[in-house]
Amino acid sequence: MVRYHRRYHRLAEAALALVAATAVLALWQQTGGQPALRALETWSLDLRMRIEGSRAPGPEVALVLVDDRSLTALGRWPFSRRLIARATDAIDRMGAKAIVFDLLFLEPEKPVPDDVRKAARTLAARDPSLAPALAPLAEDDPDAELAAAFRRSGKVLVPFALTFDGRVVGDTGLLEQTAFARFTNSPRPPAFPLRPDGVLMPVPEIAAAAAGLGHVTIAYDVDGAPRYDYTTLPFGADFLPSIAVRAVALSHGIPWDQVSVALGGGLDIGPLAVPTDAAMRLLIDYRGPGRTFPTYSFADLIAGRLPAEALRGRIVLVGAAAIGINDTFRTPFGSGPLPGIERMANIIDTLQHGRFIGRPDVLPIAEMVAAVALAGLAAMVVITLPTWSGVVVWLVLLAGWVAAAQVALDHGLWLSVAAPMAALLAAMLASLTWRIAVVDRAERRVRSAFRRYLAPAMVAELAAHPERLRLGGESRMMTVLFCDIRNFTTLSETMGEQDLVRLLNRFFTPMVDVVLAHQGTVDKFIGDCLMAFWNAPLDDPHHAAHACRAALAMVAAAETLKGNVPIKAGPIKVGIGINTGPCCVGNLGSEQRFDYSVVGDAVNVASRMEGLTKTFGVRIIAADGTRAAAPDLPWLALNELQVKGRTAPVRVHTLWTGPDDLLTPLEACHDALLAALNDGLKSEAARLLASARGLAGGRLQTAHAMLEQRLNNTELT
Repeated sequence: MVRYHRRYHRLAEAALALVAATAVLALWQQTGGQPALRALETWSLDLRMRIEGSRAPGPEVALVLVDDRSLTALGRWPFSRRLIARATDAIDRMGAKAIVFDLLFLEPEKPVPDDVRKAARTLAARDPSLAPALAPLAEDDPDAELAAAFRRSGKVLVPFALTFDGRVVGDTGLLEQTAFARFTNSPRPPAFPLRPDGVLMPVPEIAAAAAGLGHVTIAYDVDGAPRYDYTTLPFGADFLPSIAVRAVALSHGIPWDQVSVALGGGLDIGPLAVPTDAAMRLLIDYRGPGRTFPTYSFADLIAGRLPAEALRGRIVLVGAAAIGINDTFRTPFGSGPLPGIERMANIIDTLQHGRFIGRPDVLPIAEMVAAVALAGLAAMVVITLPTWSGVVVWLVLLAGWVAAAQVALDHGLWLSVAAPMAALLAAMLASLTWRIAVVDRAERRVRSAFRRYLAPAMVAELAAHPERLRLGGESRMMTVLFCDIRNFTTLSETMGEQDLVRLLNRFFTPMVDVVLAHQGTVDKFIGDCLMAFWNAPLDDPHHAAHACRAALAMVAAAETLKGNVPIKAGPIKVGIGINTGPCCVGNLGSEQRFDYSVVGDAVNVASRMEGLTKTFGVRIIAADGTRAAAPDLPWLALNELQVKGRTAPVRVHTLWTGPDDLLTPLEACHDALLAALNDGLKSEAARLLASARGLAGGRLQTAHAMLEQRLNNTELT
């Protein structure tokens, strides 16, 4: 029954862990879009990116920043477009592959009002002599100069912004040329969470002069971080690219009408296949914190102080990052805000090097199945282990999932951490709660019941396998030992109560240690007597030998107590009786109080054996059953006698502790002597007794006197 219940409890533990993991995953599936839960997962992703560390970017991108030094050198922001035109020409002369502005040229720059410019032109036409003086007014058109610089370069991209308030600014006619023209089949239907209905266009003259346009719309995650680039966004009947996509196409020399899009699947930019999610989002693989990419000051560009090779062959991004210019964003590296232009650099670098981090459609289901399977597997393993070993298994499993997620990220796969970890934690807590509340309660009862009687290792074994224990009483072959202090009554008469208690404590402590060390069970203390038994509650096929070796060790331990006890009588002497036979062992007592003990005729005989040690003058006496169960020990037969309560005579034996070379001849002499006495051969018995005394050399004097008394018995013939 104990075994059945334990198996039932363990299976229930495993089932509970599975149910807990499945319930958490199901709940997460229903509520995973909640900001707090989403934030947990994105936080774990950021942490993994930080663990991965900063990596050097590719050589394709360089930044030109309008920084604080540029504002000091060139004046307040925004700069005149005439100055930006000079910067465009300078970048072009340095051999850039593409020039990308992260600046919205939404309004025309008019240092001279249109009516003043028109009047100056009219006056110059009427009086040519005034033309040189009126030229600065008549020809002052920074937008035209910037547009001219864009046309001269032929590789400038400018942004537009998509909005969600229905506002339209500027000429939207150029959007048709900007929209994707090639479409391929998608593996899944698109799902656009963002559907802009407004647009902010650059000044028409500037937009028309650019080599292309792209949107710079940013959507933030629930924690305020811009993790994605929306490579494609719908606007009316068109699908518009991000400026990063346009920049990569331009740098590779791929005509825009050759770039294809599979809505809901990804992009093909010439040889670059760019996978996206159903919303056409690309997770940005940030290379590191700010200033990871080569960065140069706008002021140094204008002053001609940049190295000749600084921008050659690169995509050059021009933007602002000065105090008071609010264009910074969070990154996974958490080491300060990142300028918007450097965010764009990370997007382009991700596209250029094809290190895409994705979540295939099948991955969420695979994660759920894997988490439940691992929870079930761990639960099945844990139920066979102790509680703290089980905790280690669960913690290793949790750490393994985190490590797997880190490795997956290194290979471009966003393996979810928050939901599976929550499921595995729930399974662990369910398993451990059941274990502590139900399974370990039985083990605690076992430990509490037996820690006073058994060695710690045996208690642990019994607690781990309580099915090996059958409480309530069972019959089995056992070995019982009684150990008593010789002449204790006389000693107690000469000692005070406190000294007597101290004596008993100092005596019993090493005696108990010996019993436990030899796999025995301490039954009880009866005055100055200790009772112990072997082969219960755990099976011990060598119980008789273990009891006998314990007896020899107890005799030796008693000898060492000389000087450590408050008496002057010399070493403590003990008498030990041992017997092996069938007994009943179990919980004995009343309903209010009981002990785990042993009863039976074999117990009574063992007690008689202990009393006979005084009669025979030896330390240890055992009955026939013990010698038969442990024949390899140094046995020496002493005599046969009638034991109280037994009808048949009992042969008693002692364990020889003298010289080893005397054991064999002395054992043979004693066996022959007892045989002669049993057969009534008085003269032969006398001869053998004399030989035994000679071999013993003064040992066993009392035992030999008992044999002599039997020899002289008048009943012998």
